[in-house]
Amino acid sequence: MLRVSAILLALGLSAPAALADDFDTYAQACKQAVGDLPPISCAEGVPVPITVDGHTPSSYSKDMTCDRPGLLANGDNSDGQCVPYSRILNLSNDTMQVSVMCRQKTIRDETSSTYDEIDVIAHNPQTGATCWFMAKDEEAGGVSGENVPSPTEGQADFWADLSDVLEEGCGNCHDNDPFMYSPFVGQVLDHVPSNPLGPYYHVEAGSGFSGWPLSHFALPDNTCTGCHRIGVNETCNELARFMTGKTTPPGSDAFASAFPGNTTMPPLHGLSQEQWDATYGASLDEVLKCCGAPDDASCRVTPILGSQ
Repeated sequence: MLRVSAILLALGLSAPAALADDFDTYAQACKQAVGDLPPISCAEGVPVPITVDGHTPSSYSKDMTCDRPGLLANGDNSDGQCVPYSRILNLSNDTMQVSVMCRQKTIRDETSSTYDEIDVIAHNPQTGATCWFMAKDEEAGGVSGENVPSPTEGQADFWADLSDVLEEGCGNCHDNDPFMYSPFVGQVLDHVPSNPLGPYYHVEAGSGFSGWPLSHFALPDNTCTGCHRIGVNETCNELARFMTGKTTPPGSDAFASAFPGNTTMPPLHGLSQEQWDATYGASLDEVLKCCGAPDDASCRVTPILGSQ
């Protein structure tokens, strides 16, 4: 995607201040609220496996099924939910949690350094400040995962405009925690930060991201919400059902369509269906009731707070 500022420069014109400064203002706000992000190399990330019946297939095909589909809204320019060779990189340190997803939506060679999308979540676990960065270029067939510039150092003709990130709606899905669990990501969970009950808010700085919903159900004595929040947006819309076997995600093979493969909360629970129902069934029923009727007083819709 050729940026407006680059087009104006080629014509010998100056970009309007709002266009030139918008991303940089946000980047500086994120540097102050979360920290200075380093440059990125996707090759340093851990590959996320794609398996079928517990094994790595000899080849991959468009719209195939797999054990742990990605649960991503990949759109028309995608080969489905079971595309291999995405990588996750953990850049966290003592003061910030940073997760990078170098995402493949189309089937490429395992050695390819081109990715369809690079997404960065940067979070301050003490205050809850959270920033979102994205890079993709569908017209060019992807972006390079080599020598990715730090997003807090500026746009560098690499990172997407804030309006594109806003339209992507990252915070609509990440409505209870910056780092969402899925069976796909759960395969490399040791490489993903976690702060499920900590403070959480979106750094604004003109981005519009503060409009993403951040409310959850404050349900006392609920087994599910004792471990993590249930957001009232996408967590309720699909994810709660996908991860508890109530509905089957697109891209699911036989394993992912029946217990225990279709019941991925809590991770690696090791229970029989009867044991799972006895432990979590009533709590799930309460969650799904609130998802269907969030205005019910018993659901206690509560804003997720951060220290701004």
